Amino acid sequence: MKTIEELERLSWEELDQAASREGIKSPEGLEGRLKATLAAQALSETPSASKPRFLPQAAWAMAAALAFLLLIPVLHSREPKDTFDDPYLAYAEVEKTFRSISDKMARGVSLAKEVQPTVDKPLSILEKINEP
Repeated sequence: MKTIEELERLSWEELDQAASREGIKSPEGLEGRLKATLAAQALSETPSASKPRFLPQAAWAMAAALAFLLLIPVLHSREPKDTFDDPYLAYAEVEKTFRSISDKMARGVSLAKEVQPTVDKPLSILEKINEP
């Protein structure tokens, strides 16, 4: 068995002679895979007669950008729609929303008051440690 360095120093003729002397058989299907690989390489290297693929994509991207730029003024010119015809109903809805927010805030404040002694405990411990 030869090392990689010895194999690299051999010429193609020497490698061919060594392969024929050894009687090593190639794996089944190797010839077909080599032919398929070479055919794929040949196809990838031949210049394509069709148009470049990026050109249509770039045209679509530019068209989309142009459409977006044309729609910006239309989108900004819309005024907000009034959802209530009666101002008293609108005011009642605002009061309902503020009441809901107030209830949730009150619940949060009460939870904070319950936890306050637990939160103050580490601070009082640190103050006792730091007393001279």
